[in-house]
Amino acid sequence: MNEKSYRKTRPLLYALGMLGTMIPGRMIDTFLVFFYNIELGIPLAKISLITLFATIWDAVNDPLFGYLSDRTRTKIGRRKPWMIVGMPLFCLSYIMLFSPHKLVQNTTSLIIYFAFFSILTETLRTIIDVNYYALFPELFIEEKSRTHVNALRQAFQIVGMIIGVTLAPIMIQTYGYTITATFMVLIGMFFYAIATFSSHERPEYTESQIPSLKETLKAVGKNKNFWAVGFSNFFFQASSALLLLSIPYFVKYALELSEGNAAFLTAAVFVSAIPAMFLWTWLINKFGSLKTWRVSLIFLGISLVPFLFVHTLIVSMVAGIFTGVVLAGVIINIDLVFSKVIDIDSKVSNLRREGMYFSALQFIVHLSGLAKSLVLLLIAAIFGFVDANNPGTHPDIASRFMVSFFPAVLMLVAFIISFFVDFNDSDVQDLDNETSS
Repeated sequence: MNEKSYRKTRPLLYALGMLGTMIPGRMIDTFLVFFYNIELGIPLAKISLITLFATIWDAVNDPLFGYLSDRTRTKIGRRKPWMIVGMPLFCLSYIMLFSPHKLVQNTTSLIIYFAFFSILTETLRTIIDVNYYALFPELFIEEKSRTHVNALRQAFQIVGMIIGVTLAPIMIQTYGYTITATFMVLIGMFFYAIATFSSHERPEYTESQIPSLKETLKAVGKNKNFWAVGFSNFFFQASSALLLLSIPYFVKYALELSEGNAAFLTAAVFVSAIPAMFLWTWLINKFGSLKTWRVSLIFLGISLVPFLFVHTLIVSMVAGIFTGVVLAGVIINIDLVFSKVIDIDSKVSNLRREGMYFSALQFIVHLSGLAKSLVLLLIAAIFGFVDANNPGTHPDIASRFMVSFFPAVLMLVAFIISFFVDFNDSDVQDLDNETSS
């Protein structure tokens, strides 16, 4: 390739895209179930069944969109066409998802509405997420630049989480769900657009051989490290999703405070994660991403245990700071570990299959919704929790199990699975030599 013909992507502008995926995404993860369950009255068990079906659909469409993205060939690249088309459609569907009370009047219609727009929104979210993430190992191939860009991405990811999770309840109390959702998705897509139009895909990848579906599926299926990283991430994602959606319940029923106070607890978690990035960056440079990833997984599980016992917001926030510090470790490491999996595959096959690999990872991540749905069903069955009008006899204990016990167990499983990841030393050395040359 003629280097002069390739316009490099500015790391900061690409990293801003994390705000685009995180700000609207975290509002969904944290408040969607609470909105339809507590505010609108759909029973928790029915919501769990809908999310279960949506999870299965997400698992099916992830590899499909990743494969189509890998095969796309246009003058502006493989990923950007999907990103450009996906943005406005995601905005519209997202706003509709949080606006049912303006359009439907009875419970049956509300359930159908929730099912349709939650599935549509998550499908469009898949399209914009997979194509954005697939650009990362493609645009930044040198180890030094990749580490730098990843640090920026994860810092913006934490900022996006803070905005999406902490600002949302404050705005909801003042403006309601529809206006808040509109603000979140528009500001998110503003940053996503910056990343999209400032990214410049490598011509040699756009012009490269188109990977066949059969060979790609075979390669992914036989990649043991992919499955180990993927399923460890499966349990981490299930744990973090459950933690996020449980915070409003925990604040309302265990601490007996208004839902708006969830902003303080989530702020404690995510604000503490930002400076913790420096600690984890130092640990990665000293011990490597794989070892520090494993350490962060087990300590994240341990950090959730105190929520079984705390009774005040202040003490909960202190516990949340510990959780945020170790959460930063998992977040900053996972993309580095997974990018190594993709690099080794590319070295062996001489094919660029980032889209398929990231969509396959998203396939597993979305399947983590099965674990989340199972936990919600268990909470409903064990504690008799239905909705705000019928929360069962011990909603306080139920909320503690949601925010602490079950997420901690899931993190323990993630930690155990991480030991099945085994990078061949010669492959890693070869990659280091290639990127440094």
